[in-house]
Amino acid sequence: MRTFIGIALKEEVKQTVFEIQQQCRQMCKKGNFTEKDNFHMTLHFVGETRAEEIEDLKQAIYETAIRNKTFTLILKQLGVFERGQTGVLWVGVEKSIALEHLFEGLQRSLSKQGFAREKKKLSPHITLARQAVPYHSFAQMQKSLLVEQKEILVDSITLFESVRIGTKLIYRPLFTEEFKKKKI
Repeated sequence: MRTFIGIALKEEVKQTVFEIQQQCRQMCKKGNFTEKDNFHMTLHFVGETRAEEIEDLKQAIYETAIRNKTFTLILKQLGVFERGQTGVLWVGVEKSIALEHLFEGLQRSLSKQGFAREKKKLSPHITLARQAVPYHSFAQMQKSLLVEQKEILVDSITLFESVRIGTKLIYRPLFTEEFKKKKI
């Protein structure tokens, strides 16, 4: 199975991201747009995972959750990872000390359980579309689309499984651990 660890989004945040995505869709000739139910923020991509490794991942998530308290993030701006004529469209999330603390703590806990540290630095974002092709340019899209600065409540982390059912990709939560400390 293919797994990753991330922040699940509440329904109202998914709706805001979906509305941003719909505006992007109108500015694109084509693209592989993320399903609304799949919106999330990745903290660590695990990849191919054996069934016996799931308990170790759960333990790392638990250890991380008990050391963190609830915090908020802010949706920031539209961004793109350009790949030639196409790109990955995303909505950025403002970095924070609490998010960095969560990310680093998760990396330590995963390492303790025998998993490799994330190769990439933390780049907080929510993917809207892959292989997007704009009518004009990505720069034009970014200038014309303003992102509402919506708060995202982060009070847990989730282990997701990436499953393909027919042609549809589904990110199914396998395990969620709520933070033990409440926001101050």
